[in-house]
Amino acid sequence: MEDKTRAAMEGYVEAYTKNEKNLFIELWDSNAVFEDPVGSDPCKGIEAIGNFWDFAHAEGMTITPSDVSYVVCGNEGILKAVMKVRNESNGTSMDISIVDHFVINDSGKIISGRAFWDQNSISSN
Repeated sequence: MEDKTRAAMEGYVEAYTKNEKNLFIELWDSNAVFEDPVGSDPCKGIEAIGNFWDFAHAEGMTITPSDVSYVVCGNEGILKAVMKVRNESNGTSMDISIVDHFVINDSGKIISGRAFWDQNSISSN
């Protein structure tokens, strides 16, 4: 199971790195819940998760993970990274230090994703 968990988290990083929404969507179970950041309204299901991607990548936005590390325990994992958010349309940028918690099902799909970050996690560039 740990191989499936690591593969799902690596796919998550790859989707952001390559800016590929379809790859991102394929990682999730159809009934998955994604909360980014924790405390916000969760995205429930593939359509809502796809809408989150569109919102986060609107108007020239890119999000590229760096300094990535993983902790895998069975079907759960922690992804730590710095998400480099860049807006090509207006030249703004910020880095967000995140800790994501994922739960993976037997099919290797993400059933729960929770992103932990707050204002203290953000630095401007």
